[in-house]
Amino acid sequence: MKKLMLVAIVASGLVACAQPPAPKEDSKLKDAYSACINTAEGNPDKIQACQSVLNVLKQEKQHEQFANQESVRVLDYQNCIQATRTGNDQAVKARCDKIWKEIRSNNTAQ
Repeated sequence: MKKLMLVAIVASGLVACAQPPAPKEDSKLKDAYSACINTAEGNPDKIQACQSVLNVLKQEKQHEQFANQESVRVLDYQNCIQATRTGNDQAVKARCDKIWKEIRSNNTAQ
């Protein structure tokens, strides 16, 4: 009986030790995305690279809603940049700046 209790205690201790790394890894991925966005400086090519990190975040249940919301913002920003290149610079630039500001403020270090 004592051996059974000892095995149960050791097993529960091992399970408790195995749980924490997963959330840290999830957090690192979100931090990596934030760092990517914060260093992109509005460059559409760099922002496209950040999109691949978002695609991985979408697969994590914990970050799925955040990743979907950010994907829309990033896509809006890329469309904005494309519109700027094709004309109507002034009106589009103001909209692009607003979207970029939203993206940056949503990804500041927390």
